[in-house]
Amino acid sequence: MSAVSLALVRTSYAGVSDEGAVQAGVAAFPDYLARVARAIALLGAAQMVALFAATSGLVALLGWVRVMAARAPAAGGAYVFAKWLGIACAVHLLWLATEARRHPGLFLPLLSASRAAPICLAIAQFAWPLVLVASAVGWARFATTAPRVRDVLFGAVGATTAVAWLVMFELQASPPLPSPMGATAGAGRAAITAGPHRYPNVLLLGVDSLRPDKIDAETTPALARLCRESVYFPNTLVTLPRTAPSWAALLTSLPPLANGVETMFPTEARSELAELAMPAHLASLGYATAVVSEYAGESFARLKLGFQKTRVPRVELEQMLGQGLLARQPVALGFAGQLYTAPGRLYDFIPAPVLELMRGLASFAHPRVLGVDLMAELESGRPWFALAFYSQPHFPYTSSSPFDGKYRVAGADAALRFGKDVTHGEVRTDADRAQIDALYRAALAETDAAIADLLAGLDRTGLLEDTIVVLTADHGEGLYECPSCVGHGDNLAGMMSLRVPLALRLPRGRFPAAVPATVPAYVSQLDVYPTLLALLDVPRPPTQEGTPLLLRDGSLVTLPAERIFFAESGEWLWPTPAVPSARIAYPPITTLARIEEGRIVIEEPFLPIIRAAKHRAAMLPPFKLLYAPTPTGVEWRLYDVERDPREESDVRDRYPEMTERLQAALRHQVLRFSHMLPAGDYFLTRPAPPPEEYY
Repeated sequence: MSAVSLALVRTSYAGVSDEGAVQAGVAAFPDYLARVARAIALLGAAQMVALFAATSGLVALLGWVRVMAARAPAAGGAYVFAKWLGIACAVHLLWLATEARRHPGLFLPLLSASRAAPICLAIAQFAWPLVLVASAVGWARFATTAPRVRDVLFGAVGATTAVAWLVMFELQASPPLPSPMGATAGAGRAAITAGPHRYPNVLLLGVDSLRPDKIDAETTPALARLCRESVYFPNTLVTLPRTAPSWAALLTSLPPLANGVETMFPTEARSELAELAMPAHLASLGYATAVVSEYAGESFARLKLGFQKTRVPRVELEQMLGQGLLARQPVALGFAGQLYTAPGRLYDFIPAPVLELMRGLASFAHPRVLGVDLMAELESGRPWFALAFYSQPHFPYTSSSPFDGKYRVAGADAALRFGKDVTHGEVRTDADRAQIDALYRAALAETDAAIADLLAGLDRTGLLEDTIVVLTADHGEGLYECPSCVGHGDNLAGMMSLRVPLALRLPRGRFPAAVPATVPAYVSQLDVYPTLLALLDVPRPPTQEGTPLLLRDGSLVTLPAERIFFAESGEWLWPTPAVPSARIAYPPITTLARIEEGRIVIEEPFLPIIRAAKHRAAMLPPFKLLYAPTPTGVEWRLYDVERDPREESDVRDRYPEMTERLQAALRHQVLRFSHMLPAGDYFLTRPAPPPEEYY
């Protein structure tokens, strides 16, 4: 494994590298890394054989195939070898450029660092199909002129390989999504009419980093239509703009201080949420429950929420090291990407360790795969609750062809053309900021197309007619609107990361009073779980802190005139432009974390300082009070987020009563938990109680 250590020593995850962690990981997971290395070797060898076939077809077309170096003079043999080598190199480079054009995220660091990348990719777009055609012609010519049966067979196999490759990967057209298990279009619609289930199906669509102001008819026509057909709340606020804590809050209807998931890396004990969570509750009512996701959904492999079926990646230290190995083998990586995104289920041919690594790559996603996965998990014999969580719009904002080129901005840094790599490309100008927005929109457009396919597939089987469809997000996203408006979770600047959409599309057969409408009132992600229980006419657990937004018949409830919402920032994983400069500092994640039975967790002794350093907010729209602890004291700032969306003007002096009211509300919200205590204006923490006391 010393060679593995050498290959991984400079590997980084989201821009962070730690040689000690690499060496410890190699020592801890030698068998796993050996399996990954064997799978990578197998993929690379298979693709090299295919590329050799393409090269040989070109050679045959040029009439050189029978010129063997052993039968030619030395100089002639060298010349022939040089021709072979030149063609082989050209074929390999054109194929790699084709895969990079099709899925830029697979090769994002290389593409971001190369000024010539766009030219190479443009050439490959047209040259590679011609190579396959020429190879097929060359093999056919060889077969028709070969004197021996063996050569005829070789030629036929070569020509067939080139044609199959061209049809399967270059002329591909995505087929309709398969029907759920045991369902056909006619049978599905008949079953719905018969009304066999007491409860409707529930499809929860989560889109990572989705902002409601980015949903429009041009970029996201399917999402825009879904919102028009729904009771739509565009001003839904999250409690913590990071994936794991946000989903834990939504699915338990409890904020982080109540459910215990306050960071992205909770311990095993803090992850046990099945007694509180919606999936387990619905399973107890007879629902079949499932969750599918790609890299952003790795939290569902950590959180225990009661899902009966899961198709999500596991991204812990061993997988990060495996991804580091895979990223350094471009042929195997490109071939795996080719299989993963091909029509049908060719990804089943990817060896198991690599398939999981592909699903967990942070710069690569193929949202249509989630529809295929979901259809495979649905059951037609009982109602189902399914969560499909789409990763594409998450940083680094990569998308696949043809979406990646739809919204490019002239004059932006060339390093930002394919995505926001952590090591290349700075966002300095207005054109750069517009390009980040363009990358984000392209990723949304690809996700939108995948969701359109999924909904169309459900409609064909009749299942959509008896399915509550919920659209929401785990958080929004700062797209460089201000210096600290970058990403999500590191601060609470602006409302970009706190505001998400919430749309509930109700089947009219079940909910006759449901009328599509856009409701501008502010609501909370904590309201999703109690709203669904109200629609199902099921009693609410006493632990829930959200409020139902709809009545049993689908009509809108009377929302409170004044409701205060609360939010907190996430842990600081490592220094970024979004991490506040004046802050209570603590070590980066590489120091905070340890490995607990194979999973990365933040050690409990570090939670008190993380809690003490968190920024917190109390919001009574349009006002937002920000609590920002620093080493020299707590900074309180009040903003009118409707008039001042970038939060540039502190209005505490103009609204002292509102400031006092929100300060009191925030103190009550935090200090109602027994493990929190006041220290002047600071919120500190007592020694952590046993996890069961959070509930």
